[in-house]
Amino acid sequence: MSSPRMLAADEPFIVAVGSTNPTKVKAVEAVMAKAFPMARVQAVAVPSGVSEQPLSAAETERGARSRALAALAAVPGARFGMGLEGGVHFSDAPPRCDVVNCCAVATADGTVHTAWGVRFPLPAAVGRRLLAGEELGPVMDELSGVRDSAKVLGAVGFLSNGLLTRDAMWESAVVCALMPWFHPELYDR
Repeated sequence: MSSPRMLAADEPFIVAVGSTNPTKVKAVEAVMAKAFPMARVQAVAVPSGVSEQPLSAAETERGARSRALAALAAVPGARFGMGLEGGVHFSDAPPRCDVVNCCAVATADGTVHTAWGVRFPLPAAVGRRLLAGEELGPVMDELSGVRDSAKVLGAVGFLSNGLLTRDAMWESAVVCALMPWFHPELYDR
C-alpha cells in the first residue's frame, strides 16, 4: 500500500459515505466543506457486515472498515470510501458499558485508516438491556422520549443534555480519520 497523498483543497473529488443516516452524512459533509470544499459527498446504503448492535470496539471497527470499503466499491470514481459505525464496548474492570464510534477511510489502493470519536459510559441499566439483546437506539428512544433519536440527538446528546451533539461526535472521528491525508509525510507506510 502506498502512503496517503496530500489533497489540494481545490481538487474536486467524490467521497462515498457508507450510510444514509442523516447525522453521519451531515458530519462528513461538514468536515469536507472545511477541509476539501470541492469534494462532493455521496451517501450510499451498504451493509456493515456486523450485527445491528456491535457489542465490542473490535466489532465496531470491523463495521466501519466494511462500510468504507463497500461505499468505495459502490460509487464509481470515488476517491474515499468512508464508513462510520457506532457500537458499545463492555469492560470488566469496573463493569461498564461504553458507547464507541469509529470512522474508517478507504482508498482504491487498499489503504484503510481508522479513528475513534468520543467514548463515554452508559448507565448500567442501559448496558444490561443491551446485553439482554436490545439495541441502543430503541432504548434511548424510550429513555429520551424522542422517536428515532439515533438520527437526531442519540445517546450522547441525551446524556450530555445537548452539550455534545451527535453531529460533533461524528465530526471528530471523521477529522481524525483524515489526518493521514492532511500530513502524509508523517504517515509514511
